[in-house]
Amino acid sequence: MGLTYKISASLNEMKKKQISKEELRQELEQNLLFDMKLYDETETNKSLVFTLKNQELEKGLIPFLEVFYPVAYGKQKEKKYEAVLRELQATPSTQWLELAEENRYYAFQYDPYAEPGYISFSKPFNPGIGIDFGCIMLTAGHGKIVTEGIDNLMGIFKYCMIGTFKEHPIVKSMQIYISG
Repeated sequence: MGLTYKISASLNEMKKKQISKEELRQELEQNLLFDMKLYDETETNKSLVFTLKNQELEKGLIPFLEVFYPVAYGKQKEKKYEAVLRELQATPSTQWLELAEENRYYAFQYDPYAEPGYISFSKPFNPGIGIDFGCIMLTAGHGKIVTEGIDNLMGIFKYCMIGTFKEHPIVKSMQIYISG
């Protein structure tokens, strides 16, 4: 599970499939649930790039992690994230991405395996394009493959379900699991 600091799409592919920047922004918000107001938009020779705004990262990251990490790791695993929080507090926000790229912390590292996405558009011929993500991994499962550590993610998912459906008390009877 990671924080997406960069989203990019091929300008050539967008042009070829007649997908406007606005259509891409709308799909990123509606289908992938990103708040595009958090991102700056730039163009390179080949890509349309959305980068998390520095001021959003600076004002929001540490307060979010102070709440997120105890939920993601639990009290028994505080050592996995306490050092990260201390380091972030002592480091200028302009160097946080560099800190992630050093991969010194399990709970805060650049993720070279961040899953790319694909967006299909609701217009004639249903064109679609690939989306690349630059992510800082905040938590991952334990074990040889991700499914062996899925219990951490299931706990976070249950926490989110309870928050999302809080007007329905029965949600607290939910169990999140993989069957079969």
